[in-house]
Amino acid sequence: MRKKTPYKRITYRAILLLFVLPFLSCSSISPISTDDWHDSFTRGCSKEEILNDFNLYRGKWWNYYIRGCWFADGGYYDEAAHDFNKSISLRSKDQYAARSYGLHFLDYYAHRELGIVYYHQGHYEEAKKEIENSLSTADSARARFYLNKCNEAILKTTKKELNPPGIRVVSYTDGEVINTPIAKVEGIATGDAYVSEISIQGKRLLVELAEKELRFQEDVPLRVGGNVIVLEASDLLGKSVRKDFKLTLDIRPPILYLDDIQLNKKDGREFATVTGTIEDDHGVKHLYINNTEIPITPGKEVSFKQDVPVAGLSKISLKATDIAGNETKGEQPIDRKAAVLWPINPLHNYKYAGHTNTPVRVASSKMDRAVVRKLLASNEGILPQSPSAASTPLSGREAKKEGKESSSQTTATDKISPVIHTDLKPAIVQDENLFFSIEAHDDNGVAKLFVNQSPVEIRTGKNIFFNYSLPLAEGENIVTVKAIDTLGNETQTPPVKIIRKTFALLETDARYTVACLPLRTYNGQGVSSETLYSMLLKAFDEEPKRFNFVERDRAKLEEILHEQKIGNAELASPDTAVRIGKIRAAEGIFCGAVEEDARGISVTLRLVDTETTQMLANADVYDEDKSMKNLAWLMHCLALKVKRQFPMVQGNVIHVSENGFNVDTGADIGLKLGMKLLLFREINEGGFVYKEPLDTIARVVLVQPKTSFAKISKQGAEKIKKNDIAITK
Repeated sequence: MRKKTPYKRITYRAILLLFVLPFLSCSSISPISTDDWHDSFTRGCSKEEILNDFNLYRGKWWNYYIRGCWFADGGYYDEAAHDFNKSISLRSKDQYAARSYGLHFLDYYAHRELGIVYYHQGHYEEAKKEIENSLSTADSARARFYLNKCNEAILKTTKKELNPPGIRVVSYTDGEVINTPIAKVEGIATGDAYVSEISIQGKRLLVELAEKELRFQEDVPLRVGGNVIVLEASDLLGKSVRKDFKLTLDIRPPILYLDDIQLNKKDGREFATVTGTIEDDHGVKHLYINNTEIPITPGKEVSFKQDVPVAGLSKISLKATDIAGNETKGEQPIDRKAAVLWPINPLHNYKYAGHTNTPVRVASSKMDRAVVRKLLASNEGILPQSPSAASTPLSGREAKKEGKESSSQTTATDKISPVIHTDLKPAIVQDENLFFSIEAHDDNGVAKLFVNQSPVEIRTGKNIFFNYSLPLAEGENIVTVKAIDTLGNETQTPPVKIIRKTFALLETDARYTVACLPLRTYNGQGVSSETLYSMLLKAFDEEPKRFNFVERDRAKLEEILHEQKIGNAELASPDTAVRIGKIRAAEGIFCGAVEEDARGISVTLRLVDTETTQMLANADVYDEDKSMKNLAWLMHCLALKVKRQFPMVQGNVIHVSENGFNVDTGADIGLKLGMKLLLFREINEGGFVYKEPLDTIARVVLVQPKTSFAKISKQGAEKIKKNDIAITK
């Protein structure tokens, strides 16, 4: 058998390589388009020039599609429609980044472009059908825009009189009192002429596709007190409606005044008669004593007197809620010794304490004020007195006179300050507001209360329970509470230090780091790409802030592109994104393009992960209005669409394995493959909960509707525990 010559071996290997290479390359390519029909297009060509200059090669679907785009741009709609229909016969579905040959990809929207051609020809029903077909397989802003145009044209041709749109809020009732500073306003706008625009408080919402029933949701900040939320909607025919919706923000819980607790027995059972009053600016709704709801008549001031069983109980708990959902809680110990240890002198109505060196709790309603004050002021109590050792009994007139003198003397010599109890403790918190409870007691009555020298509106009362919400500044906060009784005696709690630290994930350094390449442009562009680039960066700085831009200087990026010999045609390439991302130490790179014709402008933006080359977000916008105001609105919409595709998602660890963990959140709320997760652990300290970051980073590798699995990419799984918090970076 003859040996193969070196020439033949080389030939066989070359043939094998040519056969295998396309299959190998297809398994590792990034699904980002590298070709565009504009690449070899010269605007202004005649129909004959296009026919003569455009080479259909073997008549593949992409050849007809590209030539159809050339014809459509020149206004040669019959020829464009022919080519688009031919392309559709060869490839039926519109697709983003459709592979043509080798490593070449093309955004293929034949149905959309055919629909736009039909629209310009006045065939609105046919145009609508083609555009809806396109949207069913490949969403695009240009398709949505022209579907709106089709619906508008159809409505105008029917000349049917239609009513203006209507607005209905479903998350609240008009005039409702709530306790959340941010109102989640949800509703539905309806109209036979397709609702196309919605604004809330003058802020225009993102609506790309007009619909007959359009749902909306927006977070609206409220101020304390009454708020009027203005909602406006308009349809494709220009008819509009306005709805004023009222909400009241009440973050002040009710004030609970406990006036008296009397112990008694009824039918052999021990009861306590609890008497008091509840006040609230907008209305008290519920009262609970020992976890049992007490029937009340809702109102701004509610008095109550209720017998409650207390057998076996050591305290009485109370809770009052208002119509906004704010609540105030309080507890009062039951003092059974007061009725056992202190016999009553029938003449003086005094209760006497036995000899003791420990503090004594006194039921003041059963004692003369002077005795109560002496007992509270003394560390040893007062010495016991028996009826026989007491002074000679007085006559009725003498007893009455002595009672008056005792009362006036008590009032004049009262030096006992009010008593304050709070659940304030030094702590580190991450919330913007500190919520704590306060109890104040004084026998003469607490007349004034202050939190950090700011007065709290109260009426005079002996026992006052209320909750307080205090706004916190970043860093160290000192909190004090002061009470003053009717005679001017005052008590102030020791200063409590509360440190507020911003949640680490909300800090810039903890966000996903990105850079934005200059936008790719095409010949004949009228809008400055530099202007759009600046508007886009400004839009990303709007709330909610999602990314940390490690490079904002366009000139520096262009210098890097020049050094790397990267031209305009390569700006939308994933390879370019990865190369520049590694140079600038960015986790992700935004790359995009601006396509403009005589009618409108389209801007596309994609987010590519520089480590995996995976596309994490892909968004576009389109409009015919090229004014500066509308271009700024388009860039706002583009940034908002990217943020929605790359949301901040939070979940809890439900299982830990050797190389990763499962979380209880998934695709239903926006979690995607390739997203990075940061880990946190909730720490409870002094009754306050804050999130402590763990030195662990993971990447999502498996996503299901309700759960996901993330693989550890930094540190080990031994640090992760069940119920730890996972939040997208």
